[in-house]
Amino acid sequence: MKDILISVKRQKQEIRWLCGSFIAALLMNVYAILVYRTPWHELWTQLLWVACIGAGLYVLSAVLRGIVRSVWRLSRKK
Repeated sequence: MKDILISVKRQKQEIRWLCGSFIAALLMNVYAILVYRTPWHELWTQLLWVACIGAGLYVLSAVLRGIVRSVWRLSRKK
């Protein structure tokens, strides 16, 4: 078995992407609370859903970043 090493710089970058995804999901929840005029305690009671949506946004961003990186590398080889 070969070890996989991830640099500290890359780890910090991924943590930023994860935090950004969670903040985006949290802001979507705040927007929904304002638009639908629901009680503010929904900000806390729906935190598990916010975390799930944040994780989904992170996975989606990782896939899109992987596609862009692959296309970029293929276009530079020509």
